[in-house]
Amino acid sequence: MTEIILKDKIEQGKIDALLTFLKSLDIDAELRTTEEQKSTEAVVFSLAKGIWSDYNIDSAELRQKAWKR
Repeated sequence: MTEIILKDKIEQGKIDALLTFLKSLDIDAELRTTEEQKSTEAVVFSLAKGIWSDYNIDSAELRQKAWKR
């Protein structure tokens, strides 16, 4: 089985046209829609990654320096 996943919301007319095109090529096609699953996992902000990974600074100190300007 081969699956094609369409990630954006697409107009129903375009979906119908795509299904018609695929069926005209004798490709068995069906439409299944699913709700987008949102992550419930909290993301922890860390200064250990990215541009601050080489500096000995924590987020409170960084905020303090930034707001002094």
